[in-house]
Amino acid sequence: MKNSPNAQRRRYSRLYAYSKRYIPYRTLQKIGLEDITEDKILNSFIPYGFSIVSSLLILYLTYSTNFFPEETSFYTLYLILILLSASIGGINSALLSTAIISVGAFFMISDANSLIQFIFFIIGASVISFVVDGIRQTNTINRLKKQEKIYAQSFVKLQNDYAKAKEEIKSRDEFLSIISHELRTPLTTMLLKLHNLLNTVHNVPLANFSVPELMKALQGSEQQIKRLTVMINDLLDISLITTGRMELKLEKADLVEITKRVLENFSEVLKKEKFQIKFEAKSPISGRFDKMRMEQAITNLLSNAIKYGRGKPINIQISDNKKIIKLTIEDQGVGIPTQDQKLIFGLFKRTDSTNEHSNGLGVGLYIASQIVKAHGGKINLSSKPLKGSTFTLELPLNAPYH
Repeated sequence: MKNSPNAQRRRYSRLYAYSKRYIPYRTLQKIGLEDITEDKILNSFIPYGFSIVSSLLILYLTYSTNFFPEETSFYTLYLILILLSASIGGINSALLSTAIISVGAFFMISDANSLIQFIFFIIGASVISFVVDGIRQTNTINRLKKQEKIYAQSFVKLQNDYAKAKEEIKSRDEFLSIISHELRTPLTTMLLKLHNLLNTVHNVPLANFSVPELMKALQGSEQQIKRLTVMINDLLDISLITTGRMELKLEKADLVEITKRVLENFSEVLKKEKFQIKFEAKSPISGRFDKMRMEQAITNLLSNAIKYGRGKPINIQISDNKKIIKLTIEDQGVGIPTQDQKLIFGLFKRTDSTNEHSNGLGVGLYIASQIVKAHGGKINLSSKPLKGSTFTLELPLNAPYH
């Protein structure tokens, strides 16, 4: 097409080559105009063009009306013009206007009094030019300082974002390393057990086949599959949270009943590990919750207390007032150092104290905090190393829809 961008570029290229060949570029280079552009022409024409045109116009009016410079009002008009020139184009534009007006007014001097007024006009015009240009430069400097401050803030923000991105990438890589290890371990264990069972089936006579051994292997595989299922569900929850696709199905529900259901799910673990749970609450304590998600959040918090509780008693308490519902889970376990308490709810974050005592992906507290946040609430943490941790879940009585 004739008007395509490529055709226009070729046309401008030919025009540029033609102009460079026939226009005396050496002369332009000598006066510093070899790189002249349309923007530079406009930026130069506006201040200097205004000075030239306005100065010549006011001189023409002076001649045509015979209103000569000895009239004070006309000198005042000249000074106003120079003030405008200095404001628009700076010192050079103002001095250009002063020079043009001075040359024109010089030929209209008729006596010594006019000459004195003419000299005072030049002095006054020069003073005005320098003063206004100084103010103009000060304003320009202040504007540039503001821009510099904005650029500095933007640079600092970009630098912080870059550092944050590097930290997140490092955390992500560590998290992926943990995932690969945690997923590979149960799979490897199951494969070894199944391989041994297959060898037994193939090589051992049916009369010598051990049913209890088979049951033990199958039960172990079942536990590993459950563990893998929990990890996969955690990864899916993280995906929903980070992409903003986790939707709540809010309905009126009793938080005490939800917590009791969680405790029932842990009953076998609590019995096996001989954990003592002290639960204090007066039902009902109702609010608007997504039952499934809230059960998941409490499950993660309780699982954390069991995992790091060193087998000591765990206290759970639920209370409410006119505005909020509080659920407190207190353990007497390993605790969390102060410097790590801000990190514990972060995605892909694992502290040194938790790494020593845990397996799994280490994202339970992050998921719990995001679920509570989606309900319009928050989780507070109070902890000291080797003295346990207290997680306090605060929820509004009327959770907002998300």
